[in-house]
Amino acid sequence: MKLYYYESKEGNFGDDLNRWLWDSIFPGFFDSDENIRFSGIGTIINTSMPKAKKWIVFSSGIGYGYPPESFGSDCWDIASVRGPLSAKVLKLGKDKFITDGAALLATLPEFSAVPENERSGVIFIPHHKALETGKWLDVCKKANVEFVDPRLDAKYVINKIRHSKLVLADAMHAAIIADSMRVPWVPLRTSKEINTFKWMDWTNTINIEYKPINLGVSTFKEWIRSSTLCLYGEQYYVPSLNENACIKHFERNRNLKQKKWWRNYVSIIRLSCYKIPVKVLCLLEKVNINFDYFFFKNAVNNLKQASKQNGLLSDDTVFYGNVGRLKDNVEMIKHQYSAK
Repeated sequence: MKLYYYESKEGNFGDDLNRWLWDSIFPGFFDSDENIRFSGIGTIINTSMPKAKKWIVFSSGIGYGYPPESFGSDCWDIASVRGPLSAKVLKLGKDKFITDGAALLATLPEFSAVPENERSGVIFIPHHKALETGKWLDVCKKANVEFVDPRLDAKYVINKIRHSKLVLADAMHAAIIADSMRVPWVPLRTSKEINTFKWMDWTNTINIEYKPINLGVSTFKEWIRSSTLCLYGEQYYVPSLNENACIKHFERNRNLKQKKWWRNYVSIIRLSCYKIPVKVLCLLEKVNINFDYFFFKNAVNNLKQASKQNGLLSDDTVFYGNVGRLKDNVEMIKHQYSAK
């Protein structure tokens, strides 16, 4: 069978861990045979999924569009989806969600939890999109917090998480992996692109209420980007932090993007409201006009405050119960497909 996951050109540790995690969980299962495909970690249930005679879905989520037309037919073996919001949108039963598959990292000896007395420091892992216009490395230096680039090698990032005392997580998988390594974490939000639907899909599986700290932007360019996301359907933050509101927002967003005029509209809006203003700003910066001071200072102060939080951690019974269910599904898939 062939493994399917999202691959970012710049790299993103939460997606990239798919490359080797599933080979450890299902040794000898994966090859280039496209007749059977395996959908792993990520918000990847959408119409981009290629056709196959059989699809195995294991802890994947929905969050950005419609599922394939054939989804749910006999050619789909849905072992589990990421959480209750994905299950509800996909019209699956409550027995069809467990948690994010990255929790299985806890079953690998290489990533066993590090004793608390051997851990140190506070790290910040931003969403990879925050690095396009933000100055988060500089913010971290001022806030005395270690910056960890989410585009770096997944094993490196995971080990930074394992050995830290506290993880400040703008990237959702920073929190998911921290929880798997039994390291306290604090949910943050750098922009309106941070996806409430995805976060609540996961946090509901570990019985933790999602209440992110608004970290804010670090530059004027980042502010322009965050402020205009709503104009072209890329604002995924839902202020009410309510499950039903998240689902309504998600469905409204994806319906809008199906309109015939949407693609042309987005091109015009993105050019006029984001690309041109940013180019003008770049020209002004060349004559040493600094527009970032207020945003940068605010981000530093907010990150300092976040670093003083105690952090969240799912209950051991809940976490290991989820891991046990994931392992049961692993054995079921091994038994069903080992001879194929």
